[in-house]
Amino acid sequence: MKLQMKEFLCLILCFLALNNYVFAAIPKGHQYHVAVAPTKTPGHFELLGGIGLATLNATNSNLGVTSSETDKLVQTNNDNWNAFTGQLGAGYVYYFRHAQRYSERAQWFPSIEPELNLYFLGSNTIRGDVWRFRSPNFNQLTYAIPVRSTRLMLDGALTIVSKKKFSLYAIGGIGNAWNRVSYSDTDSGTSCLNQRLNLNSNNLTNFAWELGAGLTYAFNNRVGLSLEYLYTDLGKVRSSAVGTSGTITTPIIVPAYFRLSSQAGLLGLHLAL
Repeated sequence: MKLQMKEFLCLILCFLALNNYVFAAIPKGHQYHVAVAPTKTPGHFELLGGIGLATLNATNSNLGVTSSETDKLVQTNNDNWNAFTGQLGAGYVYYFRHAQRYSERAQWFPSIEPELNLYFLGSNTIRGDVWRFRSPNFNQLTYAIPVRSTRLMLDGALTIVSKKKFSLYAIGGIGNAWNRVSYSDTDSGTSCLNQRLNLNSNNLTNFAWELGAGLTYAFNNRVGLSLEYLYTDLGKVRSSAVGTSGTITTPIIVPAYFRLSSQAGLLGLHLAL
């Protein structure tokens, strides 16, 4: 019994000596960390707002002025970034698996944000040439089509990669656009005064879709800024079939049909709730 007690005390002394040796080898300031499984970051709602500039583009179209004359409309100002655009919306940020809101390492596809956005496209005018009888040899008129557009979109913003407070995302969505268009033309330096035409405004509702990408920087847990590019198809619209030529009310045989699209650059504000 005395021998067993001595052996037991010897084992304890050896363990303490080994323990002191191991801790003595660890530099000061270093501590053991117990591995803890990462917890899922809770989602949050946020309010969205943005302003920017946009282009407004229209496909070429034909306008049946009379039963014997059909003109071709060819846009000439489709590269002008001169339309004001704005956005108001709300979204919910959902984090996948164990993704963190901010991380020192790059996180791939950490979150997705369903959004409901209302976009405004300020008054802008599509301008172009009128090829009478659809021939460039009879380019005697120019046209103007003022456009106003508002759309309500259900979007989804998928974060591609994030690191620290920066994130790169892709966005896309579908919705409904309300477009208001009118039409007028004038001579382009030739004596075609009797050919001037003004058509009434026409309000149309169209299916719309959009695709884009952006970069976000979070100042803190509440406020972030984004820079976003957005391409939007506003649907196919048509001019009114009723208008005037001079002082005479003139019905149009075939209204002009064309597809509207927009490219926009938006500076956005994100407010987490």
